[in-house]
Amino acid sequence: MGDTTADSREGSQFGPYLLRRLIGRGGMGDVYEAEDTVRERTVALKLMSQTLSNDPVFRSRMQREARTAGRLQEPHVVPIHDFGEIEGQLYVDMRLIDGKDLAGMLSRYGPLSPPRAVAIVRQIGSALDAAHAAGVLHRDVKPENILVSGDDFAYLVDFGIASATADEKLTQIGTTVGTVKYMAPERFSDSDVTHRADIYALACVLYECLTGSPPYTGDQISVMGAHLHQAIPKPSAARPGIPAAFDGVIARGMAKDPADRYATCGDLSAAAYAALAEPDQDRATDILQRSQVARMPAAFASQQSAGIAQATPAHAPSSGPMWAPTPPGGPTPQPTGWGGAPTWGPSTAGVAPPWGQPPRPSRKPWLWVGVAATALVAIVGVALAVVRPWESAPRPEPT
Repeated sequence: MGDTTADSREGSQFGPYLLRRLIGRGGMGDVYEAEDTVRERTVALKLMSQTLSNDPVFRSRMQREARTAGRLQEPHVVPIHDFGEIEGQLYVDMRLIDGKDLAGMLSRYGPLSPPRAVAIVRQIGSALDAAHAAGVLHRDVKPENILVSGDDFAYLVDFGIASATADEKLTQIGTTVGTVKYMAPERFSDSDVTHRADIYALACVLYECLTGSPPYTGDQISVMGAHLHQAIPKPSAARPGIPAAFDGVIARGMAKDPADRYATCGDLSAAAYAALAEPDQDRATDILQRSQVARMPAAFASQQSAGIAQATPAHAPSSGPMWAPTPPGGPTPQPTGWGGAPTWGPSTAGVAPPWGQPPRPSRKPWLWVGVAATALVAIVGVALAVVRPWESAPRPEPT
């Protein structure tokens, strides 16, 4: 596969994979729906461009990051099955997601309703907080890298360009990777790049979900200058009907100084939830409940004992101390964690695993099989009675 060729490899064999359908193409490479003929399963297979495959620095970064991302126990992170190299070309084997990318949805249908926008950002924020706690920056958070299923379950994809933040050399090389429309100001300078660059990007995504366009538009040079120097736009001015409270959420999420931003993505999503009018808060919670109930078995499997131990009642929390934002310079972000029901408070404070150090392995999963089965039967029964997921929209064709 060349970097500029329009040819598809559909129908051809790549190692043990039969490439059935081209489902995505970008600067890094192509993504195919493929059949793993050895394990007899259908997967999403990302084939890196030959230029990247031949780059020893990228190769090291991708392999390290894929290894870390593959250990993330977070249901909104697309699971990585395998990665490696075949005949000189790097590849990543991932779960095939039945959904559409957020960029396509916004292009075709326009901006989302505020409750739906907040519910999707909440889920992506959970994935990012988990990655940050494991020492991984995504570096390319954008609508194209967010997949949304027919029941509004959101996934964050393409950790292939993220770098392990504990590796100074790889981090510096990786700072130029990303899409300019969503890049934090420090990405264009010699300043340190931390997890708050991802928080900035997520705030840009929230703005686009609410208004239908990114915060800054134009050519790359003008957009870079806007990120650095231009006033932060107000979503309420860009689209009539957006609550003015979102202006403050975007202003803090996109603050030019990283220290002035939210400390975690959970803090950002909590503030966005609080910006909704009360009826819309209920709608956002309903959307989140519906999406999670529809995917509950997979979520329980991925979370293992953590999902059971942290299960909480299925209702939106009332306002109060739990809505207080984490002060700048506060604790390292923690994974938000799927607890079986939506929670809107800021991420739990505590001590995160050292940056770049793999998380401590959880207890052996078979010890939790009995507990998981009991909890799953009880919770699914209650959730189905309350949420009625069968009333959600039909799922789109796989992409």
